Amino acid sequence: MTEATLVRIEQLTGDIEHVEQLGEQGGTSIVYRIEAKKGSYLLKTATEARYLEWLAEEAIVLEEWMQREPGFLPEYVGFFKTEQQNHLLMQWRDGMTLTTALRQATSEQRIQLWQAFGTYLFQFHQRTTGGTSQEWLTERLMTAERYVASAWTSGTLDLLKRLKSSCPEPITASWIHGDCTTDNLFIATDGTLSFIDVGAMRPGDRRYDIALAISPIIDDPSALDAFYEGYRFERLTKREFDYYEHGLYSFF
Repeated sequence: MTEATLVRIEQLTGDIEHVEQLGEQGGTSIVYRIEAKKGSYLLKTATEARYLEWLAEEAIVLEEWMQREPGFLPEYVGFFKTEQQNHLLMQWRDGMTLTTALRQATSEQRIQLWQAFGTYLFQFHQRTTGGTSQEWLTERLMTAERYVASAWTSGTLDLLKRLKSSCPEPITASWIHGDCTTDNLFIATDGTLSFIDVGAMRPGDRRYDIALAISPIIDDPSALDAFYEGYRFERLTKREFDYYEHGLYSFF
């Protein structure tokens, strides 16, 4: 971390007492814990072009949701740019990701966690937004095409053509996370659940969230039933799951 970056952080946090690098988050950004006199903060720093874009989008989402539903997402503190880097600062929350919690859980706790994930996602998806999922899917396919042209993705043009020719029937749009994996659901020490890594959160197709959420348990009937016990909307068909998880998600 450069001296210029530290100066910008202190403008937001006050005097810094300690900085700890925590490692990379999904290969997209470097994460730091910042201890300052005013409190604890989390800093995400991105360098590569695609991830610069994603971090800027996440900053916009966090700032908007602070006004929309304070406390629902990690608290936004600030966003700034230094030479060839973007930086997003938010309040620190103690806890762990759902991925870590599942790894540490007993068999019974694991089932309970999957049901809790389903319930949380069900409650989130009840935030309907008007319009249909088609607008979101059209935008995602256009972005996928841009990523292919920029060599930013493992998805191929052949796969993109197949996706464009076999779009699922539109449904009513609702708020979605947009990268709804167990890595991106955070469990605070008090048991509160919240999304993290929210750059793709927008009105869209809830089936995409479901497909990503259930991917690890698609062949685990007990965990899958527990998830859907919490998630009380309809189950995905195999065709829908394959379209979103094995198709569209390949580009992102």
